[in-house]
Amino acid sequence: MSNGFVLVLLRELREGLQKFRQETSERVDSTAERLDQISGSLARVESDLNELRKYMRQLALNQAKHEELHSQGIDTVDKELRELKEQVRRFKQGGR
Repeated sequence: MSNGFVLVLLRELREGLQKFRQETSERVDSTAERLDQISGSLARVESDLNELRKYMRQLALNQAKHEELHSQGIDTVDKELRELKEQVRRFKQGGR
């Protein structure tokens, strides 16, 4: 092998390695940029899910309060109905 051939081969290897390094660097930069975008998207989704969790929790609390108030109202109506039935029964007994 002549020195000229070795020099050409070494230069081509060097240029090939530089090109490979540049392409790899560009790919890494592109991948890092996409990862940053994905990270931002995940942060927004996490924030939205946290807000949804808070909303659903408040909705459940409101529903529980509504059910409790409704139950109390039904209990009051039942009690008043029993009292009215008792008054009607006594009225019928007294009227005979």
